[in-house]
Amino acid sequence: MTSISRIHCRHGAGRLPHAWSGRVCGSFAPFLIGLLLCCFIYPLCDARAQSYSEADLRAVFLLNFSIFIDWPAEAFEAPSSPFRYCVLGSQVLTGSLRSVLAEETLGQRQLRLIAAEDPSSWRRCHIIYLDDSASQGRSQVLNAVKGMPVLTVGDSEAFARSGGMIGLVRKGGKLRAVINREMAEREGIRISSKLLRLSILVSSEAGQ
Repeated sequence: MTSISRIHCRHGAGRLPHAWSGRVCGSFAPFLIGLLLCCFIYPLCDARAQSYSEADLRAVFLLNFSIFIDWPAEAFEAPSSPFRYCVLGSQVLTGSLRSVLAEETLGQRQLRLIAAEDPSSWRRCHIIYLDDSASQGRSQVLNAVKGMPVLTVGDSEAFARSGGMIGLVRKGGKLRAVINREMAEREGIRISSKLLRLSILVSSEAGQ
């Protein structure tokens, strides 16, 4: 994977806000916030981001979610317990995310990409990404993690409207987060107001 850490933004947008300065440590830390913030706003940064693969950018979004989102204390066995990611369906994204996570920590926590082959392993994830090519059905996965503090991420707006929490979609040539805040908060997951302002907010369809 081309080093995404070379992406940077002007206008000071790449500086980590003080409140998050201690949360992520590693070679990606100086630009993580900037990539998420300014690539929605500044054409120069957006053009640079376009030189990276779709999987690379999705991997950075998934890493950024660990900064902008808070999980309840009971989601972790101990203060130093690892933060666990799972990916279902996309081997390309799995490779990109593994490369990104290898260089980062979240405070005291190691960031780990774990195998997610069955419902018992899905419930161990803090973030689980499910794309349309996954052999496991969307409803099967969502039902398995229901009642658990697991952030569910898909690759469509429909995912966020039909039981999932976040869909990563292309809007106007940019990768955007479509967020169902109600579904996240139902499981005790709190999303930063800064991320919400930069995202598209949706509600669940009737019956979800």
